[in-house]
Amino acid sequence: MKWLKKNIINDFLKALSSNEKEDKSATINIQLFSKGVSVKFHVDNFVEVLNGAKNKNNKMLALPSPQDDTPSQESNVIQNQLINETNPSTINGISNNDEAAAQEKARQEAAAQEKARQEAVTQEKVKRASAKINEVRKTSVTEPISSTNQNFCVIAGKEYCMKIMAVYQSLVKNSENFNLWVCCTDAITYKFLNEKNLKNMHLIRVEEIENDQLRAVKQERMINEYCWTLKSFLIEYILKNNDIEQVLYCDGDMYFFSNPESIFNEWGSASIYLTPQRDLDWVEQKYGKYQAGIVGFRKDETGLAAVQWWKDRCLEWCSVVENNGRFGDQKYLDQLPIMYDNVRISTNLGVNAAPWNIVYNNDFKISLQGDKVFINNDPLVAYHFSCLTIYDSNKYDLWSMHQLTIQKEIMNYIYVPYLDHLEELITSYQNSYPGIIRATLSTNDFIQAKTKYHNTKLKRKMITHNNYLLLTSIFSKEYLVKGLAMYDSLVKQIDNFHLWICTMDQETNDVLSNLNLKNVTLVPIETIETQQLKELKQQRTLQEYCWTIKATLVEHLLATHSDIDHLFYCDSDIYFFSNPISVLDDFARYSVYLCRQRGTDLLEHFHGQYQAGFIGFKNEKNSRKILNWWKKRCLEECSEIYNDERKSWGDQLYLDRIPELFENIKVNKNPGINAAPWNLILNNTQQEVTMRETKVYIDNYPLMFFHFGSLLMLNENEFDLWKQEEVSISDPILINIYNPYLVKLKEFSNSFSNNPEFFANVPADYSAKNPYSISSL
Repeated sequence: MKWLKKNIINDFLKALSSNEKEDKSATINIQLFSKGVSVKFHVDNFVEVLNGAKNKNNKMLALPSPQDDTPSQESNVIQNQLINETNPSTINGISNNDEAAAQEKARQEAAAQEKARQEAVTQEKVKRASAKINEVRKTSVTEPISSTNQNFCVIAGKEYCMKIMAVYQSLVKNSENFNLWVCCTDAITYKFLNEKNLKNMHLIRVEEIENDQLRAVKQERMINEYCWTLKSFLIEYILKNNDIEQVLYCDGDMYFFSNPESIFNEWGSASIYLTPQRDLDWVEQKYGKYQAGIVGFRKDETGLAAVQWWKDRCLEWCSVVENNGRFGDQKYLDQLPIMYDNVRISTNLGVNAAPWNIVYNNDFKISLQGDKVFINNDPLVAYHFSCLTIYDSNKYDLWSMHQLTIQKEIMNYIYVPYLDHLEELITSYQNSYPGIIRATLSTNDFIQAKTKYHNTKLKRKMITHNNYLLLTSIFSKEYLVKGLAMYDSLVKQIDNFHLWICTMDQETNDVLSNLNLKNVTLVPIETIETQQLKELKQQRTLQEYCWTIKATLVEHLLATHSDIDHLFYCDSDIYFFSNPISVLDDFARYSVYLCRQRGTDLLEHFHGQYQAGFIGFKNEKNSRKILNWWKKRCLEECSEIYNDERKSWGDQLYLDRIPELFENIKVNKNPGINAAPWNLILNNTQQEVTMRETKVYIDNYPLMFFHFGSLLMLNENEFDLWKQEEVSISDPILINIYNPYLVKLKEFSNSFSNNPEFFANVPADYSAKNPYSISSL
C-alpha cells in the first residue's frame, strides 16, 4: 500500500486540480503489475484511504484492485525474478557460505533501513497531500453565482489586494447585481480575500487553471507577462465552468464610477467586446488598437474559438518588449475583428477611459453633472488607473512612465475619489494585515516617482488649478521692503502659487508673521542651519551667507515637502510684470531650470553665464543630485570676490559647470524672463522696451519679471539704480520698468514709517553711481 500511495498522490492532485474540481473528485490510473485500472476517488474518501481509516462496517478502507486478482504470466516472471535475486542460495553460486550469509544479512539490514526511511518519506508526503486536499476541499465551497449578465473577472497578486478591494467596492456601489471572479496568483491573496467572504466575489487559485504549458512559460516570463498570458486561460476557464453566457475581463487597476450596465447594453449579443485605445496613431500601430485592460467574450462558438486562438498566441509569445508586430497579449486583439464576425467595438468614451486617451491625448470635455463624471456626453463608467504606484497610504505616483500634468477636472473628479478610497482601505487594513500592506507599497524612494501625489493640505489646494507655481526666497532686514514688493507683484498676477520665505533675522520674521501673508510659509534661518553653516556665518558677509544657504534652503524644502514636484528660487529684488505660470510649461520634464545672463563677455567671464537669482529644481533624483553638488561648492567657497584659480564667484559662477557635468538641463533664453540691468542696459543690442495696453514688452516678448540687482534704496525717495558703475538708462526703461517698482518700494517703506533699518546699509558719505529720485512721482 505504501509504495502505491507514493506513486498516486501527485497523479490524484493533478487530476483533481485540472479535471473534476466541481464535484470534488478525480479519476486516476493505477498500474498493478500488468493490470491498469481507472479509479474515481472523492476527496474525502481519498484522504481516508491514505490515512488507513475504517468504514462503517469496521473494515479497513483500501485502494480498489484490478478485477482479475490472478497474477498474469508476466507478473509471475517478475515475481520469480525478484525471488531469485534475493535468494541467498543463489548468490555467487555458493550455498551455506558463512561469508555470503553475513553479507546477505548486512544487505537485508541496509535494505530494511532504506525501506523504513522511504516509508517515513511516504508518510510525510501523505500528510502533506492530505493537508493540500483538505485545502482544496475548502476552496470548493464558493459564493453562489448570481443570475446576471454583469460578470467580471480579474487577476490579482498580493501587490494588488487593495486595488482589487477598491474595484470590488466600486462595483458594489454602482451595480445592483454582479459576479466578480478573482484569479489569485499567490496564497496570500487567496487567504486575504477568502477571509473577507465578500458577496458575489468568487475566488480561483491560479493552480486550478494552470496546465503543463502554463507552468512551463511561467518559469520563463516576468510576472506581468505571465499574467497577460494567463488572461485568456482565465476567461475560458470561467466560461466553461460556470452557468453564464459572457464574462468581461478587467485589469485590477480598473475602477467603476457608474453602473456598468451600459457596457453590457452596448455589448449586446456580440461574441467579442473590444474597447479602442483612442491613443496616437503610432502608439496604436506599435502597441495595439484595442485595450486588453477591458475585453469580453461570449460563450458561443465564435467567442470560445477567439479565446482559444488568443490563448495559443499568448502561449507562443507574450513579451513586454514589442517585437515583429506583437506586444504582450494586447496587439493580438487587432486580429479579432478581421478573423471573426460578431465583434462589438465600443464607442462609449466612458468605458476604459485612461491617461492615454483623456489626460495627454484628445480634447474631451471632463465635467461633473450632479454626482456623475462625464466625458463629453458619455457618463464615466470605468477608469483605468494604469501605471499608478502606491508608496504609502497618502503617497502615490499617478503615472510612473514619466512626469504627467493632469488637468484639474480629471484630478479632482476622477483621481482624488480613487486615491481617497485607496487611502481608506490601506489605513483600515494596515494593522490587521501588515503583510498585505507591505506588499502593496513600493519599496522605492518616493523621490523616484514621476507624477507625485502626496495627500496634504497644500496638495489639495494645488490640484484645484492646472498649474501651481512654487517658489522660495530669502529676506533680510535690508531686503524686506524689496521682498514685500516682489510678493505684492506676484499676488497681482496669480493666486495659484506658494512662497516659502527664509527669514535671516528675528525682526524680519516678526514683521512677516504679523502681516500673515496669503500663500506664504516662513522658514526661520535657524531651522535649516547646521553647525557647519553656523561657523561659516561668522566668516562670511551677510550677502555671501545668503548665497551660501540658497542651495541648502532649496534642498531642505524639497526633502521635507514630498507634496511638491518643483521649486524655483527667486531673489527678493525681482518684480513680476506679468503672469509667470508659463515657466512651468518651459520647465516641463527637465531637472533644472537655468536663465541665461545675456550679459557682456566680460561680465559673464567673472560672474557666469547663468543667473542664480532665478533657478528651478525638480523634486527628483537627478535634480537633487545636481542641487547637492551646487550646495557643496557653495559651502566650500562663496565669496563676493572673483577667484580665478577656482573660477568661482559667489554661488553663481558654479552654475556654468552644470550643463557640462549633468544632463536634462533647461536653459531659458526668453528676453522677457529675468530681464535685468546687465542684459537690458549694459548689453542692450537695440532691444526696444514698449508699453502695449497694460503690458510691458521687450521687443515682441512680454516682460515677465525684471531683476533689480545692485539697486540701493537710500531712503523712501532716493535710489542708486546701479551701484556698480555709471550707466545710461533710457526713458522707456525708466518709465515703464523702474518707476512702477520704485513707487511700490516707497509705498511699503511708508508702511514701516520709513524705518532706516530697512534701507541700504551704506556709509554716511556714500555717493550714488546712478542716483534717481521719485519725490516728484
